[in-house]
Amino acid sequence: MRMFKTAFLAASCASALWGAPAALAAPRAEIILYQDDNFGGDSRIVRDAVPDLGWIHFDDRVSSVEVRRGVWELCQDSHFRGRCITLDHDISKLSRLHFDDTISSVRRVR
Repeated sequence: MRMFKTAFLAASCASALWGAPAALAAPRAEIILYQDDNFGGDSRIVRDAVPDLGWIHFDDRVSSVEVRRGVWELCQDSHFRGRCITLDHDISKLSRLHFDDTISSVRRVR
């Protein structure tokens, strides 16, 4: 029985070590786009570049954003054209930046 416990413990430790690189990997960048001010209404989670928010039915509908991880560029025209802003923090009212309901593309800035 003691041999079984030792073998089980060794297998458990090896399993934990093999999973360590995945567990230590940095979390992915993420931003949440909200339809209404103060993080309300319909929302979309974005983890990768979206050159045209129309593809996810959210073009010109963003009023607030929650930056979970990373730095993000939000542009008024599709394919990252037009006036753009860079954000690394939440914005409860994009109207303060004259960006309410005008965003058409979003991407992470490295």
